[in-house]
Amino acid sequence: MYQVYILLVTFGHMTFTSIFVDALTLHTTYEGIEDGYVKVFDGDTNTINVQISQMHSWSNLTIELKSSNEDVFQVEPELQHLDIEELETVSLNATIIGVFIGVEILHIRIINDSSATESTEVIKVFRVPSLLNFVFTYFLLIWLIVSYVTMGTKLDLKLIWENVRRPVGVTIGMFCQFIVMPLLAFCLAVTLSDSRQSAIGLIVEGSSPGGWYSNIFTLLLDCDFVLSLTMTFCSTIAALGFMPLNMFIYANKFIEDDEALKTPFVQMVQQFALMLVPVLVGIFIRYKLSKLKDICLLLLKPFAWILIVVSLALGVPSNIYIFQGSWQIWVLCAFYPFIGGLLGFFFATITRRKCPQAVTIALETGVQNSVLATIVIRLAYPQPEADIISRIPLLISLTTLIEGCSMVLVYITYQRLCKKKYTAVQEVDPANAGNESIDGQTDTEIRLDENNAS
Repeated sequence: MYQVYILLVTFGHMTFTSIFVDALTLHTTYEGIEDGYVKVFDGDTNTINVQISQMHSWSNLTIELKSSNEDVFQVEPELQHLDIEELETVSLNATIIGVFIGVEILHIRIINDSSATESTEVIKVFRVPSLLNFVFTYFLLIWLIVSYVTMGTKLDLKLIWENVRRPVGVTIGMFCQFIVMPLLAFCLAVTLSDSRQSAIGLIVEGSSPGGWYSNIFTLLLDCDFVLSLTMTFCSTIAALGFMPLNMFIYANKFIEDDEALKTPFVQMVQQFALMLVPVLVGIFIRYKLSKLKDICLLLLKPFAWILIVVSLALGVPSNIYIFQGSWQIWVLCAFYPFIGGLLGFFFATITRRKCPQAVTIALETGVQNSVLATIVIRLAYPQPEADIISRIPLLISLTTLIEGCSMVLVYITYQRLCKKKYTAVQEVDPANAGNESIDGQTDTEIRLDENNAS
């Protein structure tokens, strides 16, 4: 029998590991490992010191250190042969090199003439903390609050009630948001995700409906803005129950026994509940502070573009790591909102919604609340898991923005080149509100104005 002492020196913290080997039997005890892993920053290094004390006469001992994923961290040297004599203590230093943010395994294999055995250590590679990333995270939080306040100022409770009273469009939308999209996220996570963290990120994204982008794109595409607001408002409330439920149904497959990946249900519900507060503030402004409401509505479009530009200016440099994912991640993030939009349009069409309502439902289905998903992840999950998981919502937000802006550009180009314009006409008559059908049958009609060239 021989005894192996592994000293893991991590930024001033020393970890003592004792491995006793008898043939192929391995007993490992840990003392002093903080949270059960070894920490290293990307672009930085850490040192492992392996000490071997021989208790019987052995020779030709080999220690093999191997990374489970060299794209995340590397170890040098990987293999070292040792000639040892009885009672001799041998020390081996190895360097852990952080390459990219992630969570992987260091395999420590000990081989002698007659046996071999293996131990493992969890290696977590963190991003180097930066002020820009801190500012970006809380800018997203401010963005989220402001967007919900703005949504509240635009909510006409009478029209919302008409949508709820005749809830065909809203029901189709919520079916797509809370049933179809989480299931789609799960299927894509199983087939295309490159890690358990990425899979959970997609599940969180698929469980976070009511994206602010959908309201903006609905407005820019001259679709049913009232239906869009109603669906966003209803999905925000319903998400209090449906998001934890969908996470429970779909995320457990990827969590396994990893404590860091367990769904923080309480924190999620608390954050969703807090998001209702700015909506109520917006409703109060609409009905009690009419002048401030008019200002909010006047600044809606320019403010939307400012938020998009600032978020890109802060988000891209502070989260440059999200662009270094595998091709599967890019395909996943590009196709998820696109397929979701097509499914929403399909279900709206087969239920005979008119074109503007069908497009609105498609937008509300495909455009998830990536900002909310990112905030929930970064405030509820530990690091570096939070950064890895939030990579998916951030990339989907970017691909959704690109796809949505492309649709708007195509629509504007079609208007200008063909001299045709789809105009959404909201026929709101308070005296005859009961005869309106906000779900898409009579309240909004699309008129095709043809301007012949003179």
